[in-house]
Amino acid sequence: MSPLSFAAVPGDLLLEIAAHLDCRADVSSLCLTNNKFFATVSSLLYTSVTLNSAEQCFTTLKMLRNRPDIARHVRELIVKPGQFSTSENQFNNSEMASAAVRDIAMSKVLDALVKFTWDFDDLPVYDEMWFALRICCGQLRYVGTSIGTRMPNLHSHLFDFVDLRGFSLYLKRAFFESHLDIFSDEQQPTSRRFWNMLMNRCPNLQELVIDGVSPFPVDARPLSYARWPNLRRLVLGDVAVDWLPGDALTAPDAKSPFIEFLEAHPNLQSLGLSRSNVSHARLATMAPDTVKLRSFTGTLEQLQSIPHMHKYLDTVAFREPMRTRDVTALAVAGLLQKLTALTKLKISFMLHSMYDSGNLLRSLIASCPNLTHLELAYGHKPSFQLELFAKTIRGFSKLRVLHLTVVKYPGEEKLAVGAARIAMTNPRIQHFSLTLLPPTYPLGFPFPVLTFLPLPYWSRDSGSFTLTCDKHGLPQTLRGFERRRLMWPFGLGQTHRTRRYINDLRPAGSPGRRKTGFKGIFELLSEPSAAGEEMRMMAFCGLLVCLAVWGCWAGNRR
Repeated sequence: MSPLSFAAVPGDLLLEIAAHLDCRADVSSLCLTNNKFFATVSSLLYTSVTLNSAEQCFTTLKMLRNRPDIARHVRELIVKPGQFSTSENQFNNSEMASAAVRDIAMSKVLDALVKFTWDFDDLPVYDEMWFALRICCGQLRYVGTSIGTRMPNLHSHLFDFVDLRGFSLYLKRAFFESHLDIFSDEQQPTSRRFWNMLMNRCPNLQELVIDGVSPFPVDARPLSYARWPNLRRLVLGDVAVDWLPGDALTAPDAKSPFIEFLEAHPNLQSLGLSRSNVSHARLATMAPDTVKLRSFTGTLEQLQSIPHMHKYLDTVAFREPMRTRDVTALAVAGLLQKLTALTKLKISFMLHSMYDSGNLLRSLIASCPNLTHLELAYGHKPSFQLELFAKTIRGFSKLRVLHLTVVKYPGEEKLAVGAARIAMTNPRIQHFSLTLLPPTYPLGFPFPVLTFLPLPYWSRDSGSFTLTCDKHGLPQTLRGFERRRLMWPFGLGQTHRTRRYINDLRPAGSPGRRKTGFKGIFELLSEPSAAGEEMRMMAFCGLLVCLAVWGCWAGNRR
């Protein structure tokens, strides 16, 4: 197709082409082809915008403020101003990012914004950012924020939102260290305003997330008395909501307020729990068939206590790692066999010695033959090499997406080579990611005394890969994006490095892979095939002829 005819493609066909591209970088390249493509495909490119630094917030939001034709496509905005910042400039980053969000909201160009998330170690410096979002973004129905050391003041605009469909609250480590009773004490004005917004002014709430990790859970008992008829998703981190007053604790069949809360929400489809929320014994008192969950995140004991929901679950994620020293692995395999509709699984194992973990993987294959998404992690000790893993997972005949995290095996090959092995052995997997964690000692030294040497070392290698196959289903190209993190000694910080590449997985000599000129000759000389051997022999004979001619010429000259 010529460039002129391609420029005449209808807009709906361009959107369909852009939707099938592998990554956002390709969509951006398509947008930059010409003005027509940009005007059409930018609606897909800017639907969700994630800003990972304060400088990116300033430049990108300034561009959107000056380009209302682009800003009108933004439906989700995620702000992470401190992802690559240090503790010294966190306040400045929060100030810059919150001011940029406030200014673009007041310009009223984000008229299509539906979801906004503030992901930082603390609240934004400028609280009026929430006021600008509430007043100037009329379509905003989902708000997310994080809380650290600073708490919202009594007159914070964060608690003025009305008729939200979703609310997310991420509790950072600093919050658990200083504000454990903020949500349980109903006499505190901040707590009263928080629960009043969710319970009274947001009756149509569909999604609620109160997440955080801490050995000392925060008390959030007022949640058990809330009622949202349209609630679809509930995720709770280390927050305590299950309790029974007085003598009710001695009754074996007594239902806690949180169990009554679950039974009062029959439309709940996704539930995420931690060990701090509810015990498995109390969870077993829930009446059967009151809630038909499709997705569950929690502990092994909690999942075992709700057998009446096993036939509905298609997504399961275990929050805690399984310790292979016990019989937990066998219990997990037996439990997963009962989940007949399971297609997505997230599970991790904590290894206590270096040994081949193929038996664990084969037990998962036998228990979950219909998996399409798998997120697997082996921690603490090396488990297996990527070559063996690639051969073993061929038992997952329906697997399409894979996320693997393992401790790097001694002498393991590079990440790109391991990814190519997985792609060649399992061409049905379209998207997968690999993460290689470092051993407990740096640089692969087996002697603990060498850990005190002031040497930098790679602490983590990760990469995301997209496989493209030809019309026959054979691997063709592998697009990779790798991230590496270098830890410097004496607390000097860390360095991040990234690289993108495309590997051709077709066999040497394929029609589309043949190269011309010197590159083609060199590739043929290094090819491990019969044609390569003949080419090398011909080149060697030609070299001998040249040496003979040169010898005769030099002898005649003398």
